[in-house]
Amino acid sequence: MYRFSLVLAAIGAILFCAAGQTIAQAGSEYQLPPVKLKPERPITTQPIPPTPAPAELEPEAVTPAPVPTVAPPVPVAVPAPETPAPAPEEPVAVPTEAAPPAPAAEPKETLPPVEPPSEILWEAPEPAAPVEAPQAAPIEAPIAKPAEAPATPGQSPVAVETPPEPMALPPMPPELAGERVEETPPMAKPQKMRKPAEIQKEVVEAQIAPAGEAEPALGGNEVALVEEVARTRKAYDRALTTLKDYYLARANATKLNWVNSELAAFEQVPKIQYLGVAELASPTLRPTRRIEAADQLYAEGIQYKDYPAFPPGKKDYLKTALQKFQTIIEKYPDSDKIDDAAFRMGEIYSGWYFQDYTRAVQCYERCWQWNPRTDHPALFNAAKIYDEKLKNRAKAVELYNRVLTESANENLKNQAMSRLKALTGK
Repeated sequence: MYRFSLVLAAIGAILFCAAGQTIAQAGSEYQLPPVKLKPERPITTQPIPPTPAPAELEPEAVTPAPVPTVAPPVPVAVPAPETPAPAPEEPVAVPTEAAPPAPAAEPKETLPPVEPPSEILWEAPEPAAPVEAPQAAPIEAPIAKPAEAPATPGQSPVAVETPPEPMALPPMPPELAGERVEETPPMAKPQKMRKPAEIQKEVVEAQIAPAGEAEPALGGNEVALVEEVARTRKAYDRALTTLKDYYLARANATKLNWVNSELAAFEQVPKIQYLGVAELASPTLRPTRRIEAADQLYAEGIQYKDYPAFPPGKKDYLKTALQKFQTIIEKYPDSDKIDDAAFRMGEIYSGWYFQDYTRAVQCYERCWQWNPRTDHPALFNAAKIYDEKLKNRAKAVELYNRVLTESANENLKNQAMSRLKALTGK
């Protein structure tokens, strides 16, 4: 059995070798003979100029014939076409930096040699004019001025193409230039060590007068200062009311209680009227005509002033009466009720509920200034306030003397005489 296997293996080896020789002979028999071209026109060849170096390129120079940068492949003979083939496209020169020479191409598999044709029956078509491709704006710096390539003996110099000179870039916008420039931040100066007493003083001042809170530039004008106080009061009240509505809409019970307590405290704070309407009004006003609206306001003010009520409701009625009289002076300054309104305001301010004697004498003074022939005892009431409440003896004597000369009421004259004797001893 073993011998039989060896015999079979030997026979297989012999058959395999014989088959290989047969295939090799068959391959050699079927090799195609070289093809001989018979073109209509002979082929003319032109010498290929050497490839110029990148530094020797000249801008805007166009070669009449394509200048390949790589060694051309081995030409393969093909049948001549009926029409001339289009000219090969010229390689476009792209401006780049001078690069080292490209490494040699790897050797390719060589083809079997082809016998050249015995006769040249056609010429290669002349290449068409090269088409210049649009050149992009160069980025790198301009290249040195090129020179012509040296001509070989027996050959005319050939102009070579060089990349064009770079175009100048437009100026960069200042805002972009500012972003790209990285400025070095100035070095912070070392802080000087401060004493604990200085730091404590700064803390106290910051709590008393916070930084950035400037005082209103109102000067020494009393009217402007008083108006600023009144405006601030109204703004504070309006802000608290708005905050209350905000917490009420969001059902924040805790903060709603806070704002209600602040509003209640603000209502309890006395709002001093530093300048009354009578004081602000000019002393040159004159009651020249009768105005029905002013008469109506005066009648309503008298009703509120004399309305019988108990405290604290009575004071509210008196405030309403003051508003009625003030409206007459503000809105109808030429009404024949302005002196009457000033006198009634003096009575309210000098009463038990207000006891504002300074504003009371101001209202009495406007009464006789606006109407020197008034029937109201404005002079005597003002003199009595200076005498008994304000303790201004000189002003009281002056007004008592005017009552003696200007008043037609004998009872008031007698009272003025009596007080003059007590004050002057005469």
